[in-house]
Amino acid sequence: MQEWYSFLYFLHELLPCRELGEHARAIESHAKWGCEYIHSGCCLQGLPGYLGIVGLGDTQRPGARMMPQMSGEAKRRQLAAGFLASSLAPATAALLTNPIEVVKVRQQIDQRPGGVAATARHIWNSEGIVGLQAGLQMAVVREGSKAFFRIGLFRPLLEQFHDPELGPAPMYKRMIAGMTSGAIAALVCNPIELVKTRQQGSAGGGAQFNYSGPIDGLRKLHASEGVAGMWRGTSVSMVRSASVTGPHLTTYSGVKDLFIRQNWLKDTPPLHIFASLAGGFTGILCNHPVDLVRNRLYNQQRAPNGRGLQYESAFDCARKLVRAEGYPALYRGFMAHYIRVGPHYVLTFTLLEQIKRLLGA
Repeated sequence: MQEWYSFLYFLHELLPCRELGEHARAIESHAKWGCEYIHSGCCLQGLPGYLGIVGLGDTQRPGARMMPQMSGEAKRRQLAAGFLASSLAPATAALLTNPIEVVKVRQQIDQRPGGVAATARHIWNSEGIVGLQAGLQMAVVREGSKAFFRIGLFRPLLEQFHDPELGPAPMYKRMIAGMTSGAIAALVCNPIELVKTRQQGSAGGGAQFNYSGPIDGLRKLHASEGVAGMWRGTSVSMVRSASVTGPHLTTYSGVKDLFIRQNWLKDTPPLHIFASLAGGFTGILCNHPVDLVRNRLYNQQRAPNGRGLQYESAFDCARKLVRAEGYPALYRGFMAHYIRVGPHYVLTFTLLEQIKRLLGA
């Protein structure tokens, strides 16, 4: 977890919220939820309810509070707090859902995998809990850093495409905002994603990279493959992230808004759970083939010049995969993917909504 809080400390270099840096050391000793940090008021003092900037529901729903007019400094502080909330929730959820992610990656890189239960049992019997939690540190860093952009940018981008005073945003604008935030997240966080995927797949059928942790992985990646290697596979990763984030956040926010407007469910955890599961299923249905191709590319053996020994490109990988294993292979590991992502999204967005409530949003 040290790397995660070091990442938070790094944020004060990027954001005009000086207090992030001043309180980074305190965050390290108060890890649970970051509540001490939030309640310190460094980002939220005198600003009730504005964390809705990263809320994925309709801010114009009945009973919702209108956001007060704010100064530029106040808005910057609230943006920082919103991004922080978007980052903490998925990072916490990753602690519980990482074993299923490991099972999914192992299924995708193995050409003859068993079912979810059989793969998990094999990993447990051969590697124990260490195998099931392979890449845990990097998974936490990855979820926290990627969601910082993927979820945190959704509402600000949507407000650039649609004036909230005109009413609820149409689905196509939500899709554009979600796909854009997803692509940006993938571009910025590709080195972290690459190391995480290699750590999770190295003990299975993938190449052996022997990364001892996140920092070691990034250092070895840079030393062996250079800056270009750190952003290897960025294009397919951006397509993957856009193809899951757009449908996921569009479905989540749309379902949530619809149920609230129709008074079918109140804005409570049961609705958050249902909307998360619906959004997760839609997102995975759209992006699973891209996810599989990306994992194959990430885990293939490479020549000294960095060229892949099995696949030349994402298109070449997909073509060879279909030719050798058939079209159903594009959805190999789908159940493991949904079993991992479904609970992960439920935990992420339930935690996110509760953090917002805790802060009076």
